[in-house]
Amino acid sequence: GEAVVPVANCDLKEYNSNPKEQLPFKEYVKYWQEYIRNGYRSSRGCLYLKDWHLSRWELWLLPEPKEQDVYTTPVYFSSDWLNEYWDAVAVDDYRFVYMGPKG
Repeated sequence: GEAVVPVANCDLKEYNSNPKEQLPFKEYVKYWQEYIRNGYRSSRGCLYLKDWHLSRWELWLLPEPKEQDVYTTPVYFSSDWLNEYWDAVAVDDYRFVYMGPKG
């Protein structure tokens, strides 16, 4: 719940993209629940959690590396040559989490 995540407002456009803000994950979940209860409407617009580097955040948070990753890549996508490179040079990754309400 304490992670700060990137959230895009899908109702707005800036330079052919949706503007983003940073929110605590627990605040985003609360927004999402209220959005559903209000018939998929909110004065804040339709917010979508986009481009969260969950695996990177987990590494910063934990004092010791975990024995298991936060998720397992489905077998059909397991050939991940781009992340194999970035893992080897330990600079960045292209593993993102996307989630949000319909609409």
